[in-house]
Amino acid sequence: MCNLIIIISAIFLTISFSEIKAQSLNEEVIVQSSKLQSDGIFGAETYIIDKGDIQNSTSASIVDLITKFPGVKKQFDIYGTGFGVGSRIDIRGFADTARDNTAILINGQKLTLGDMSLVDLSIIPMDSIQRIEITKGNNSVLYGNNSSAGTVNIITDMLPGQKDSLLTKFTVGSYGMFEGALSGTKTSDLFSVTGNTNFISTDGFRRNNALSQRNGSLEFKGISENLSYHINVLAHNQFLELPGTRSVVTLRSDPRGTSTPTQFNQRNGYKAFFGLSYSPMNNHEIILDGSYSFDKSQANMGEFSDTEIYNYQISPRYLFQYNLNQIEFDNIIGLDLIYADYYSDRMQSDGTYYYTNFKMTDKTSAIYFNTNFKFNPKNRFSVGARYHGNWLRASNSVTPGAYYGGTYTDKSPESFFNPQFAYHLGYEYVINNYNTISSKIGRSFRYPNLDERIGLGSGFTNSTNFRLGPQKSHDFEFGHNLNYENFNISTTFYYMRLRSEISTTDNSFYNRNLAPTERYGIENSIKYSFLNDFNVENDFTLTQAKFRGGERNGNDLPGVPAFVNSFQINYSPVENVSTYFNVYYQSSSRPLNDFRNFQIVQKGYHTLNMGFVGNYKGFKVSLALNNLQDKIYYNYAVGSGSGVYHTVSYYPLPGFNTLFKISKEFWSNEQHFFQRFDFIFWASHHYIIIFLFSWEWTSKDWNFNDRSDYSIIRWI
Repeated sequence: MCNLIIIISAIFLTISFSEIKAQSLNEEVIVQSSKLQSDGIFGAETYIIDKGDIQNSTSASIVDLITKFPGVKKQFDIYGTGFGVGSRIDIRGFADTARDNTAILINGQKLTLGDMSLVDLSIIPMDSIQRIEITKGNNSVLYGNNSSAGTVNIITDMLPGQKDSLLTKFTVGSYGMFEGALSGTKTSDLFSVTGNTNFISTDGFRRNNALSQRNGSLEFKGISENLSYHINVLAHNQFLELPGTRSVVTLRSDPRGTSTPTQFNQRNGYKAFFGLSYSPMNNHEIILDGSYSFDKSQANMGEFSDTEIYNYQISPRYLFQYNLNQIEFDNIIGLDLIYADYYSDRMQSDGTYYYTNFKMTDKTSAIYFNTNFKFNPKNRFSVGARYHGNWLRASNSVTPGAYYGGTYTDKSPESFFNPQFAYHLGYEYVINNYNTISSKIGRSFRYPNLDERIGLGSGFTNSTNFRLGPQKSHDFEFGHNLNYENFNISTTFYYMRLRSEISTTDNSFYNRNLAPTERYGIENSIKYSFLNDFNVENDFTLTQAKFRGGERNGNDLPGVPAFVNSFQINYSPVENVSTYFNVYYQSSSRPLNDFRNFQIVQKGYHTLNMGFVGNYKGFKVSLALNNLQDKIYYNYAVGSGSGVYHTVSYYPLPGFNTLFKISKEFWSNEQHFFQRFDFIFWASHHYIIIFLFSWEWTSKDWNFNDRSDYSIIRWI
């Protein structure tokens, strides 16, 4: 299925762009998924990354684009691939559980699968993105589970009424980094078809750190007077080697070495999204969104695992707007119906014993509403609430003879229901043309993901806790924004009070509900422009994450730095050329799982980075020079499971590295180009198709009874 989607994408690119002719459009029509434009949630802090920002960026990954704002950082960047594989987007200091507290969306629909696997944003071609919306803080009313810290919504293009286009891109960099990408759109006044395909690979900074990945996507969008629709299919196949940790000694003597020369993770899957919007009358709209996804992963990560997850979702909602006594109301009422099946086989890495099979079925039914109302242009309110019902059925079966620290038997199927609710109240006040203040309070929740109910310490039942409870949080934030001519300053204070936060234990890898915790901090961004060719920006975040009860009251939560700062100077010496110089600093933090606060701290670090972006005759070129000082540093460390002091393991990040990108976008009105190079496109596209047909999908296949198979890669 994955192979088919990528091949179809390439075929579409071949056919459509060999037929492109010049066409005249009086204007470009920008149409959103919903015809009723909403202002979002008043009081919530939101950042927008538009198409121009994406195309002019030197970043190799979507993750790098997103994590350039205060309060938003890249966490768990342990593989150093450069494409963001394995990285988490951490909003407001959740460290190891950032994956489950920040919802990742594509066109308003969740990419999260419900297990412990990270949402791999490298499967979405950067060139297919119209804009990215980052909302910080509780968004559980609109998006339910996994959105306590915030949401990232990726909006793809192209839209009906725009021009036919073709984009090619190549990226090369240090450590064998390479990306080749081809994307394009065929459009008319009523519909558009967009295809994307890319291949990325790298040797990685460390040994046993290689990445090979292929992605493809197809998207159909259509619009009429009162009806619009979209269908989007994504497919990916990824093979990633896992280098493991470095000790204090090897971190200095051999930072690029590996402690796990045979470990790997292989994933493949596809996701299909559809959306239908119907407007029966003015200011009324009915939307039906749905999705289906399949993901299969096979890994050797200290134990062997073979996991499959199937996810189905239907989300109808009703939007309507009206005025009452000169008050403007913007309303949404919606339902979420979600069904997930999970299957996972696990066994010990030495192959001595047989495996355990886990089966879980997760069902969700939820109803929610949100109302925005404006008393006048200066006073704006939001109020919303959600009721979220969750049913779980889980069981495991242990193969006869399985043993791990004791003898275990099968667990009978368990079924239980756990409802939760969320709400928010938001307010914005426009003081004058330059100053705006905002505030928001609310309650959020998150359920344990399916892997957290099992644990990572063993494929057997000693770490299983199917009844692990949900996390609850009460949140408050207050913000001020000043925008005066060339000067902008934005400041936000937030406070989160959590009960039953879900995390691992001190020296093991099974999960539990923690004693009460809290997070609070200040996020600040200052920007100043000198004329049109020189500007300065500084972003900093102050964060405190602590226990507020229990035997560890007052202890720091691990993995959360108290201070993060990014200072950047941008300068355009000539037209169509811009340069930047960046200094990034992150303070020290506790190693992950150091809840007792007794291990040696994870050191802070700073990096110096610079680069340039240029545009010449439609060619966009960028060069990034990262970690100019060639520092050995890390942002992820784990204390030993033995609980012995000064036994911390580290994941070092790349030293000095470079990244070069070149791309060219062609539009349908460039008639001379398509007339001159039509054959070249035809030939190149067909070459890509032949290449994809000849390149079989690969996967690791294990015979649990054949120990020699553990160290041999078999291509099927």
